[in-house]
Amino acid sequence: MTRTLVMSFLNEEGKKGSIRISNAKDGLTEEEVKASMQVILTNNIFQYNGFDFKTIDSAHIIENQTTELNVK
Repeated sequence: MTRTLVMSFLNEEGKKGSIRISNAKDGLTEEEVKASMQVILTNNIFQYNGFDFKTIDSAHIIENQTTELNVK
């Protein structure tokens, strides 16, 4: 199973942008994610449509499971 962490922010214009991190670790806590998102905001690490992220919007984890089928 693969896990993708999606962290969403709003930029200065109120437009939503997201950062996706593949292979998120198991047991990731809300506090850890929020702290990471705050570091991104504090250090202006990313921009969306030419504007810095200004506020935290949301975060979620997507879990995908792949089952191989022997069809050959």
